[in-house]
Amino acid sequence: MINQEIYHLYACLPFVELAHEASIKMGPFLFWPASKSAEFLEESHQPLFEEYIQSIGQVKARSEDEPSHFVNTIKLVPAGTTCISIHSAVPSKQREAALVDALYLLYFACTFRNLYYDDEVPSFDMFRKMIPASISFIQHKQNWETLHIEEAHREETICMHLMDQDICQALGQTLFTIYTTPQPSAQSVNRHTRLVRSIHYFIDRFFQRFINLFEDGLHFPDTLFEPEDLIFLASSFETLFDINDKFPKADFKHKMRPLLHLKFSSALELFWKWADDFYEARRLIVQGGPLPDLLFKSNPNFEVSHIRIGIKLFIYSVYYALFKYQLLPSKPENRFTPPDFKWIHPHEVLLFFWTETKLLQKIALFLRQLSPDNLNEALKTDIHFLTTLFSSMQQRFYDKPLPNGITFTPFPKEALKKDGISILNWVNDYPDLSLDSTLLDPPFAFYLQRRLTG
Repeated sequence: MINQEIYHLYACLPFVELAHEASIKMGPFLFWPASKSAEFLEESHQPLFEEYIQSIGQVKARSEDEPSHFVNTIKLVPAGTTCISIHSAVPSKQREAALVDALYLLYFACTFRNLYYDDEVPSFDMFRKMIPASISFIQHKQNWETLHIEEAHREETICMHLMDQDICQALGQTLFTIYTTPQPSAQSVNRHTRLVRSIHYFIDRFFQRFINLFEDGLHFPDTLFEPEDLIFLASSFETLFDINDKFPKADFKHKMRPLLHLKFSSALELFWKWADDFYEARRLIVQGGPLPDLLFKSNPNFEVSHIRIGIKLFIYSVYYALFKYQLLPSKPENRFTPPDFKWIHPHEVLLFFWTETKLLQKIALFLRQLSPDNLNEALKTDIHFLTTLFSSMQQRFYDKPLPNGITFTPFPKEALKKDGISILNWVNDYPDLSLDSTLLDPPFAFYLQRRLTG
């Protein structure tokens, strides 16, 4: 049982279910299913808590015949209700603010992988609707015995699957720093507060949409909301990185470049162009008038929305910030490539700043410099990273159904032939080296051969 001197039951999310009746610890917060009260509450509190959950779990609607009366509709089950316990070290005057931050971070932790890989995510609305559940509230039945959730306020329960414990721990430590650390440094609190606030902005815009309840007759495409999305996304970056107000575009470039280890001119030029377009679009949107084209078209292989790239960059930036704060580990680190994490890989962003031809040109050039007598570690690392980029590009976009908002136009194979054949000849000349998975990404030769012959 959780020590009640440390954590206290505070609220419930009636429309959020934790898969497999799991529990989640996020710093000064515990999220647990109401069905597991024996593990998280003192025995003396359980009977009244269970009565409370059963009572408020009965959703009601006003009777059409007698508006002053209510009829039962759906019954919520304890396993589908998420309880929230809060650490006693969080000052009582700050608990609501801390709770709001925790719910934003929980939602981010539940969905960041889906967002990064262009999959659908559930609405944030289910996290906005809460009911009180403190023991002091529950102990007085007159507080709640006539209360109920109205049908008009009900949401479809969503099930949140088990999350990565590393990100929960890192985000939880951020909450501890803001709300419970004794006399923390102002700089530490400021940077952690900026990180949390940037996630607020990120979530608030991307999950506010108009909904056609009939799913027919009205159509609200995502592109309709992209101008506002871009403004909120820019605010997220500017908050996270404390961007200079006078020179936001230049400061953004300066702070993003080391995150992504942009050291090759071809990729750096495309990133500069994306940042220029992103901030120019932001300026035009703020000033009003005709809306700008929100597609990034400078890479001849891709047409992709600035929003799509920006989402990936922001999520990677959050991971990178937690990594720099020493709250999140990366895979075995080297100084030649950007940090690579368990779920969030930098090549998912960087591939939009490379073309097929530039990747093969650079790989062929580096391989010509490499031999059994010259196994420079930096060179090997660069080759592996670039072949990984090429593999990822082919695996995700070549001859595959594409996510909405992305168009991939492969080069004709003749454009790849010169450097592609040079690379395959090197593979044949150095079979032992070519089988080294720390040099060439294992699927690389397959994808290259397919592009040259397909």
